[in-house]
Amino acid sequence: MRNNESFDPSGHLEIYKIYNDGTEECVFSEANTITSGMGVGLGLLYAGSGSQTMTDYQIRYFQLGTSGDSVVDTYGVGQFHLVSAFGQVTGKVEYGVDTTLPLATHTLLSWNGEAMQDSEGVTDAWVFIVISDNAIKRVDLNSVTYILYVDRNTLNDEVVNEIGLFMENPLALSPKRSNMVAYRPFVNISKTSDFALVFKWTLNF
Repeated sequence: MRNNESFDPSGHLEIYKIYNDGTEECVFSEANTITSGMGVGLGLLYAGSGSQTMTDYQIRYFQLGTSGDSVVDTYGVGQFHLVSAFGQVTGKVEYGVDTTLPLATHTLLSWNGEAMQDSEGVTDAWVFIVISDNAIKRVDLNSVTYILYVDRNTLNDEVVNEIGLFMENPLALSPKRSNMVAYRPFVNISKTSDFALVFKWTLNF
C-alpha cells in the first residue's frame, strides 16, 4: 500500500479477442470500480470477525454477465452483484457444454450479509469461474494483475458485457459465500468460436 493517509484502491481492465491465428485485438481498456464489497472483506479481516483463514480473503473467482449495458451510466461502489450473471437459469451448462473453464457453484454475499437469491429464487447455485494460481501475477509492491482466459468454446452465441471479481469466502461459511470486490460493465461482445477472450484486470492498492 502507498505510504499516505488514505487507502484508495483502483483498477484497470483490458479485454482482448484472441483469434485462431494468434492475432490479438484490444476491444476495451478503461478503469474499473472497486466496490464496497472490498471494504466488507477487509473490515472482517482487520477486525478479526470473519474467517481465520487468510486464503478466504483472496480474490479467487470471477463472473461474466449479459446486462451490464443497463448500468453503464449508473453503477458505482455500491454494486454487489452482476446485473445478469450467466448460469442462473441452466447452471454451468450455460457456459457451454465444451467449455474448459473451471466452474464452481456456491452462494453470493448480498449487501446485508445474507445469501442472495438468483433469478430462479435459489441461493446456492450461483456459478463462479475459478481463478487459478497461475492467472495471478504480482506487478509490483502495490499491484496485482488477474489474467482471465475464456476459451473459444465458452459462451458462444451469447452477448457478454459485464464482469466481477469475488473474494473466496470471508465469512468462512459452508457453502462458501463470495462477495464481489470489483465490477465493470463494458462494450457488448458477441461471443463466437472464432476467438477466445482474455481479461487483464490490474488492481492497485
